[in-house]
Amino acid sequence: MPATAPVGLADKLAALADPRSPRGRRHSLASVLLCALCAMLAGARHLRAIGQWADAAPQHTLPRPGSAHRPVPGNHPPRPARPGP
Repeated sequence: MPATAPVGLADKLAALADPRSPRGRRHSLASVLLCALCAMLAGARHLRAIGQWADAAPQHTLPRPGSAHRPVPGNHPPRPARPGP
């Protein structure tokens, strides 16, 4: 039987179909799920705690799951509001 190369969790998550609308996506589904998993391993038990963990996570930890500075292709950051008349 031939040996197969190991597949990481990130690779498995990247293969999942993303059910979210493309509009407004900032991060890949895999990076969102990896971030949630990291938060849960750190003790987060509900959505608010996961969001708080992600908000408080240092920037140098976010590239590891692939969520910092890697926008989804075709997604553009929001434009600043125009000043009023």
